[in-house]
Amino acid sequence: MQRALDSMISSTTGVPCGPPNTNLHGNTSNTDHYAPGLFNPFYPLAESSYAAYAVLCLAGLVLAVGVVGNMAVMCIVWNNYYMRSAWNYLLASMAFWDFLVLVLCLPVVVINQLSHRRILGNITCRMVPYMEIVSLGITSFTLCALGIDRFHAATSSSQPKARQVERCRSVLLKMLLVWLGALLLSSPEIFLWQLSQGVSPSNGRLIDSCTITASSPLSLYLPDSLHSLLLRYHQGRMWWCFGCYFCLPILFTILCQMATRNVNSDSSAAQKQRTHDDRSSNQKRQQHQAVERQLNCTLLALAVVYGVCALPEHVCNITLAYTHITLSEDTAAMLALLHHFLLFFKSSVTPVLLLCLCKALGQAFMDCCCCCCQECQQTTTEGSPGSAQVKLKAANETSIFFDKAKETSAILSISS
Repeated sequence: MQRALDSMISSTTGVPCGPPNTNLHGNTSNTDHYAPGLFNPFYPLAESSYAAYAVLCLAGLVLAVGVVGNMAVMCIVWNNYYMRSAWNYLLASMAFWDFLVLVLCLPVVVINQLSHRRILGNITCRMVPYMEIVSLGITSFTLCALGIDRFHAATSSSQPKARQVERCRSVLLKMLLVWLGALLLSSPEIFLWQLSQGVSPSNGRLIDSCTITASSPLSLYLPDSLHSLLLRYHQGRMWWCFGCYFCLPILFTILCQMATRNVNSDSSAAQKQRTHDDRSSNQKRQQHQAVERQLNCTLLALAVVYGVCALPEHVCNITLAYTHITLSEDTAAMLALLHHFLLFFKSSVTPVLLLCLCKALGQAFMDCCCCCCQECQQTTTEGSPGSAQVKLKAANETSIFFDKAKETSAILSISS
C-alpha cells in the first residue's frame, strides 16, 4: 500500500523516486517549446548536424559489419555437420544474441540520440537495457564455459584423437545453462526502467529519457518478497554488474589460461623424454597442439576485446558514484552514447575476430563466398547451375549420414 502511494505521488509530481539515469540526449534547435514532432538534426545544416551525420555513418558501419559477421558465424556452424559441437554452438549462440542486439537496440539508440524521442515508449526503455545486460551475461558465461572446455581438453588426454561430434543433449544442456543464467539474472532490469519526459534547459523542447527507479509502476505488481530482492538489486546494481559481468569472465579466463598452459607445458616436457615415438605420431601430436594453441589464442582474444569494451563504463560509473563530479547534460549524453557504442562495437568485432583467428570458420566463410560468386557467374553466363553447386549439394546431402567426424589432417572442426 505504501509503495502504491509513493508511486502515485511520484507520478503526480513528475519527479522519479530513484536515482535518474544519465541518458538524456539533447541537441539544440530553434523549434517552439513542447513541440510534439520529431526533431530533425540534419536540417537546417548547423554545427550539430555534422555530429549527427558522424553518428549515423558510424552506426551504419557497425550495423553492416556486425550483421554480416554474426550471420556468417551462425550459418557456418548450422550448415556444417562437422562443426556441430558445444564449443561452436556456444560461439553461434553468442553471435545470435549479438545479432539481436545490433538489429533491435542500435536503431533505437541512434534515433533517440538524433530525434530526442523514444520509439514505442516504455517498451524500448525496458527492452534495450534488458537486452544489453543479457548480452553481457551471455558473453560472460560463454567465456567461462569456453575456459572450462579448454582446461578439460588439456587435462583429459595428451594423445591426439579424432574429434567426435557431440550429442545434441550435451550441447543443448550447456547452451541452456548459459542462456537461462543470463536471462534470469538480468530480469530485474525489466522492472527498474521507465520512460520519463522533461524539458531541455537549452532550447525548451520536450525530450524523452529513460530513468532507473525501484518504484516503477511495473514493480508494483511484484510480491513483497520479490520487491525486496528488487530493492537490493537496485542498491547494489553497479557492483553486481562489475563483479558478475566483468571481473568473473576476465579472471576466470585468465585462471583457465594459466592452468591450461601449465598442463600443456608439463605434458610437452614429458613427451620430449620419449624416444620411441615414430614420425607419424609426432606429426599428429604437433597438429593437435597447433589446434589447441589456436583455440586458446581465440579465447584470449575474445576476453581482451570484451574487457576493453566493458571496462570504460564500469570505471565511469564507479568514479561518478564515489566522487563529487557533476556532469552537464551534453557530457552525460555523450558518455551514455559512448557506452552504447562500445557494446555495439563488441558485438560487431567479435564475429570478425572469430573468422580471422579460427581457420575452420574463416576457410568455410571463404568457400561460401567463392561458391556464391561461381554460382552467380554460371547463372549469368549459362543460365543453369554449375558443377560446383551440384557437388556442394551432394556433399550436404551425404554428410548427414556420418556418425563421427572425418579423420584427416585438415582442421575441420574447432571443437574440443
